[in-house]
Amino acid sequence: MYVTSIKIKNLRCFEETELEFQYPGREQKYPPNLPNINLLLGNNGAGKTTVLKAVALAALAPIIPQSGFVPYWLVRQTNTINGEEKRAEVSANLTLHSQDIESSIDSNSIWPMKVMIARRGSHEVPMSLPPPLYSKEPPFWSGMFNDQSPSFLVLGYGATRRVEYPEKLDPSARRRSRLLRYERVAGLFESQISLIPLSLWLPQKKPSLFKQVIHLLNDLLPEGASFNGEFLDGEYLFEVEGLKTVFSALSDGYQSYIGWIADLLYHICLTASGKTKITEICGVVMVDEIDLHLHPEWQRSVIPRISEALPNLQFIFTTHSPIVAGSLNRENIFVMETTDSGASVVKQYDEHIYGLSADEVLLSSYFKLRTTRAEPFVDELKELSVKAGKGDVKAALAYMEKLAGHSNGSLANGKPDKTSKAKTTKKSATKKAKAQTKRK
Repeated sequence: MYVTSIKIKNLRCFEETELEFQYPGREQKYPPNLPNINLLLGNNGAGKTTVLKAVALAALAPIIPQSGFVPYWLVRQTNTINGEEKRAEVSANLTLHSQDIESSIDSNSIWPMKVMIARRGSHEVPMSLPPPLYSKEPPFWSGMFNDQSPSFLVLGYGATRRVEYPEKLDPSARRRSRLLRYERVAGLFESQISLIPLSLWLPQKKPSLFKQVIHLLNDLLPEGASFNGEFLDGEYLFEVEGLKTVFSALSDGYQSYIGWIADLLYHICLTASGKTKITEICGVVMVDEIDLHLHPEWQRSVIPRISEALPNLQFIFTTHSPIVAGSLNRENIFVMETTDSGASVVKQYDEHIYGLSADEVLLSSYFKLRTTRAEPFVDELKELSVKAGKGDVKAALAYMEKLAGHSNGSLANGKPDKTSKAKTTKKSATKKAKAQTKRK
């Protein structure tokens, strides 16, 4: 299953907007290099995380009202008269595959889903499809109510993701408060949701799955890190730059990244049959702030690496990183913008940023920075520029020094700096030596 498009109305910062996503197998004239990747950009509060929430709600619409999901301030706040009920609506079109359908319905068809959230007073209530459509519930929806079914696989990871300590995890308690399908996306709505630790589920007793997971983890880890399934003191060992370390002792960057990857593989393994390879499973995976805790070197390759290792999953990421954005084609990127009315809309730009430097990406229309210099430095340049414009020679020289990276004011004070003097002395010495050789 993939989400082909979505329409959002009156959900948080959105008044009304829609998106058409990239997904594996989508027919288009100029497909991007990474056909399963969607990246959301935008300022804080512009709606990136809201889009992830909207996708999760719409894709799981039939089970949302009874799932344990409690909406909180999701309906866009507008003026109403006499306590009139306000509603947010999210509609999505899904393309289905054989793993989603447990009936004679043709696969690869497009099916609409819709969820509404009504607000009256201080309460918000989720509702699925309106009664006339709900009464014609398609037979394949039954798979959504079966935890062991691979149908309608949707996973979402919020920016506060963390891995639970094995001794504190109680899966049965989770099931009593949330349906499994909602639990898979609950991290987008609830900051306290934790991830399933690798040590509690990696199927050592199933050699086929065990080998697949090890292989995938190695494909997804950055250069210098590896995993061979070695177990010590109740935890799996990872090797980073030649040093073996248990998971809980890894850096925050490794824990954050490996944590959601391991949780994703857990849910895939939970539904995969013995004959199905992990990489063959279709579904939607959303990750808020994919660059969380990641070094810039890792940010350059993280999305291409994920796309290549799991080609049949549709990914929707958010980021503030120009390095991450510069690794994608314009067709993969969506930008959240705030209009003059205060509502957000989603746009795609014609400007290419693939392969540009971080500075170039930040100065592009995708981030709209006028400069990447520190604000106090820019203020100093402005002040010097004004003085230079009035004929102040020292200010003009100081301005040029700052742009050149000098800060000792040697030019403005009429004294050459040591570096310049050293270079001049070296050039003179070389010139003198050549002249002497020529005379000989």
